Amino acid sequence: METVQKRNYYDVIAGLSAFEKSNDVTLSNEELRELTTINDKDGDDELQSNENEENLKNDEEKGKMVVHGYLGGKVDLSEASNATYDLSHTLLGGYVPKKQLESLSSIDFAHYFHKSLECENALEVYDLLVGNEYRHVQQQQYRSDSQNKDGNVRKVVICKNCKSRFTGPNRMKSLYKHNCNNTK
Repeated sequence: METVQKRNYYDVIAGLSAFEKSNDVTLSNEELRELTTINDKDGDDELQSNENEENLKNDEEKGKMVVHGYLGGKVDLSEASNATYDLSHTLLGGYVPKKQLESLSSIDFAHYFHKSLECENALEVYDLLVGNEYRHVQQQQYRSDSQNKDGNVRKVVICKNCKSRFTGPNRMKSLYKHNCNNTK
């Protein structure tokens, strides 16, 4: 669980749900405590958010660069050609300055979207929690005795009088045809 400790609870849950395997994993109390503890990195995130606010104020002071004509205003080709692309933001989280969003071309957007679709984090969590043979061995120990080696439940009908067992697809017919010595 040491490698998962670098990730928080939501990263692990998102990684498992990406492969629809969250119901196959059972975490112990210790592992849950490790995932839900607040790390020192959270303090660093607050510092970064303060720096982002300062950068936002600086961007607003500089003014908005018009790169596309449909946004209104005159397009300065020299500014549009020298625009810098910042692909470090996330699509549905974090703040994307308007200047960078407007200058993000479709090719850069496709490149970033492809990069965000790479499932490296989800694969790491999957390999650690689901792909680990230790977990599968542990789950097999908790199986009930009524299950056979294939994982299917064995269906059995038992006679109330003589306690005879009937299995297979014709078990009910066999029970009706069965003649007990203890018939009442």
